[in-house]
Formats: sequence, structure tokens, C-alpha cells
Amino acid sequence: MPRASRARRPLLTTTVALTGAALALAAAMLSGPDRPDGPGPADRASPVLPGVGRAPTADDRLLHDAEQLLLRDCMRRQGFTYHVFPLDDDPGIDAFVYVLDDAAWARRHGYGAELRRRQVARARSDPNRAYFAALPADRRAAALVAANGPSPDGPTVRLPGGGTLRRSDRGCVAEAQRRLYGDLGAWFRASTRVEALERIRRGRVTDDPAYRERLDGWRQCMGRAGHAFATPAAARAAALSVTRPPARDREIALALAEVRCAGESGLARTARRLDDHHGTLLAREYRADVEARERLRAAALPRARQVVDAVPTSPRPEPPKSPEPPERV
Repeated sequence: MPRASRARRPLLTTTVALTGAALALAAAMLSGPDRPDGPGPADRASPVLPGVGRAPTADDRLLHDAEQLLLRDCMRRQGFTYHVFPLDDDPGIDAFVYVLDDAAWARRHGYGAELRRRQVARARSDPNRAYFAALPADRRAAALVAANGPSPDGPTVRLPGGGTLRRSDRGCVAEAQRRLYGDLGAWFRASTRVEALERIRRGRVTDDPAYRERLDGWRQCMGRAGHAFATPAAARAAALSVTRPPARDREIALALAEVRCAGESGLARTARRLDDHHGTLLAREYRADVEARERLRAAALPRARQVVDAVPTSPRPEPPKSPEPPERV
């Protein structure tokens, strides 16, 4: 299974607001998604939904970098400092969406507790965090308004399954995305709905009878190894506990047991198959959103390249080449 893409969150993030009963319905978006107009004609190519846990592509990095640069420049014009941050290519344990199934990774990292601690340390040392914390209260409030707009009274999107998200169409975040994608409202609606489908997809996979059947085998295998966990998520939570973290050797032993049981039970293989299956179904159900997002991204790429190329900096170094990693779930 591909690895997840998780960017380090900047201090300045797009402001959105839940409206109506959306707070109560937040969990409901995982099930029973509303269906738009349905699949198009049979001769149209099937849309592709970004895979759960996929690695960031070159296009992802280009769009991310360009948006960061535009945000930085806009904040400078408003009299504030903003430091761009890179897209994180190493998501750690978040790469394994349904079950840990990479023995080499587990042997090196266990469940990734040390990687998590490094992420927390990086977040604490974020120069944007330090900069805004040092501002006087009135300047700090002005900086957040400059970034996110005065209030989330702009585009609104109805989430799959119910609930509404609303964001500001003012501020530097909105300006950066408008510069890249042209139609801010269209981009917000399409990208937000497609991102919501990732959670729906996970829920459909783990609720699928085939997954549950293999999960029983995984649970029995783990029990025979002396680990009484109902789900991989429960094992992960225990391994990454902040209050009662296990010793590193025990973390690695548990991770390797999960990898072995993921293979012996067939859970890893079944999860991959179901992830593809439900991803295909959701892409058809939400064809209009998936296609709109891809169309807007494709149109934004030349603009993003112009933004990045205009910066007199050395190019991003290419990561060292390594053998193709095994599929992850």
C-alpha cells in the first residue's frame, strides 16, 4: 500500500467553520455518503481517487511549494514574516492505514514512537510558531486575520454524508489558492469533498465483511503471540501511548508480531484489495468532484511552476534512490 502524505501543519491554516448541526454530524460523514449525479456514460474513462496512504507526487510538492511561497509573499506585504515549510515525505506510522505489514520498517522503527517524538520536536521548533508567539496580542490577532481573513464567511461546501464546512475568501491563504487554482470556491468544494472521501473509504474498508473476517484471523494470531488486541488500531495506540509507552524492544516485538499476523491471516492482502475496490466505487459516485479537483490541479501546475521558478534558490535535492519498498497497508 502506498505511503501517506502528511505535511507539517503551518501555524497559519485555512479557516473553516462548521455550520448548523455539522458538529453533531461529524462522525456521520464516514457512512452513507450522498450520491451526486452518478456515473457518466460508460465510454468515459473511470475517474481515479487518490489512494489512501499514497506517497506525495512531484505535482503535490510543486503545488505545495508554490502555495507556501505565495502565502509568504502575501504576508510580507501585510507586514508580517512567514517561513515556508516543506511537504513531509516521511509520514511514519501513518503510512500503514489498515495494518502494519512491512517487516523491515517495523524492525527499524517499531510503530514509529521515536519518529512521533521527532515530529513533536520539529513542531515545537517551528519558526512560525516562535514568531507568532513573540508578537504582541494585537499584532498576533492582526497576523491571523491577514492570513485567514476576518471571518469564515466565504465559500461553503456540503460534505459527503452531511454537514457543512465554510471558509473565508479573504486573507493570504485565500489569495494564494486563488492565484493557483483560479476559482477559489470551486477548488475549496472539490478538494474538500475529495479529502473527505478518504475517511469514508477507510470506514467502508474496515466495515466490509471480508475485512472483518480476516480481522478475526489477525486477532487470533496476535492472541497466540501473547498480544490481546481487538484491532491493529488498538495495538498501535498501546505502542504509541504517551502516558505508558512500552520499552523500545517491546514496541519492535509487537510491531513484528503484527506484521507476521497481517500476512498469515491475509488481512494485509484483503485490505489492499478492498481499498482499491471501495476507492473505485467512491470515485464513480463522486465523479464530478474527483474530476473537478484534477482539472483544477492540472490548470494550476503551470502557474505553480512560474511561482517556484521565480525564486532565486537552489533546486530541491533529489532523494537517494532505493529499492522499491513492499506494498503497505
